[in-house]
Amino acid sequence: MYTPRMLQQSLIEALERVADGQVIAPGADEYDEARRTFNALVDRRPAVIVQPRSAAGISAVVKLAAEADLPIAVRGGGHSAAGHSMGDGALVVDLRLMRNVEVDVQRRSVRAEGGTLWLDVDPATVAHGLATPGGTFADTGVGGLALGGGIGHLVGTCGLTCDNLLAAELVTADGRPIRVDAEHEPDLLWGLRGGGGNFGIVTAFEFQLHDVSSLLGGHLVYPHATAGSVLRRALQVMEDAPPELVLMPLLSRLQSAIIITVCYRGDPAIGERLLKPLRNELQPTEDSVRPCSYLDMQATNGLLQFGLRNYWKGHFVREIPEAVLDATIDDYVAGRLLGSVLIEPIAGVARREPRGGAAFGQRDAHYNVSALAIWEDPGEDSSRIAWARSYASSLEPVSVSGGGYLNYSTEETGERILAAFGDEKFSRLVGLKSKWDPDNRFRFNHNIPPSPAGRAQG
Repeated sequence: MYTPRMLQQSLIEALERVADGQVIAPGADEYDEARRTFNALVDRRPAVIVQPRSAAGISAVVKLAAEADLPIAVRGGGHSAAGHSMGDGALVVDLRLMRNVEVDVQRRSVRAEGGTLWLDVDPATVAHGLATPGGTFADTGVGGLALGGGIGHLVGTCGLTCDNLLAAELVTADGRPIRVDAEHEPDLLWGLRGGGGNFGIVTAFEFQLHDVSSLLGGHLVYPHATAGSVLRRALQVMEDAPPELVLMPLLSRLQSAIIITVCYRGDPAIGERLLKPLRNELQPTEDSVRPCSYLDMQATNGLLQFGLRNYWKGHFVREIPEAVLDATIDDYVAGRLLGSVLIEPIAGVARREPRGGAAFGQRDAHYNVSALAIWEDPGEDSSRIAWARSYASSLEPVSVSGGGYLNYSTEETGERILAAFGDEKFSRLVGLKSKWDPDNRFRFNHNIPPSPAGRAQG
């Protein structure tokens, strides 16, 4: 094993020979910027950060990490609220230089390298009237979103991002490059569809594309004092809506308004009729809903701001209890919420597993309800975190499984990670982890631990 001094003198030099990119060690001018993540609560100091330009470079780097017995963290877009892109004492494989996108119109698929953001992918596919369902912010990283699930504006008719994963190019824990698809390692493809970054480094994703030539989208904004009537009516509309209509209500503390993000995939005239209750009965103060392109839809919520303090936690539920709804509205109107509450539908296609299945669970849920505490002052850390935990706890009695959406979870216990998948899927994931990463080298994630038997075999 390398000592810290040997790491500086030997491993760094070896990495510089094989990495096919930049190697950033502690003390380098670029180090602090390179280790920065989305969440300012996360302040981790990796042993070294490597920014390769190719899968071959990643393969060589992973082999050196194994020789040095270093754990590996993987940075895609860097947007993990839990800060999984960085790990103390880890070798970080930073994919930000790998952002190439290739569209195959005939096969209706897109290949996106591991460091791509949705703002790289969407323009390339929309140029052909096509898209794969991404998240709700254009600058989100493709890799983390897809591997953890992927709730977006097209969830009702196209499913989750992970449901559209056709294939992946992966570097394993021992540095081997492999292709994963329905014919090659289909069990691993199942695990990549929602099982997180537990099994290797995905150097490229291949997704199914869908027609997005006709959309209606934008925001309906209401004064916070009307939150009760607006939220209740929005939930009624969501329950009765066809899968083409996706509504995402946000009780926004930052903007003192209730904001409903609207996306209708289909004939805009039909979408307009479905929205009449939210317009005619409730009269929004701002209405930007209009026929739009998918690029317009993805730009609706703006960009994610790096460097704020974030603590997120929630549950998948079939319904929101009246008592929770009343308390949420009362606290919101009175200004007592110490964060925002986001409600995202799990509807239509998202309630059914894709061909070949997916590790992602929660198909019985109707909503993903999340407490999003976002702030700047470190002095508010305790109160903000306590509020998010308390709000999530209020949903526990109606949680589908007792687990939340791992892509949004700032911290998770092993018990909640197991609950997010359920016993059967979790057991299958442990088997995959034991096969592909028996030493748990990829541990900076919502971790699936390998079994002791798997470690022994590895």
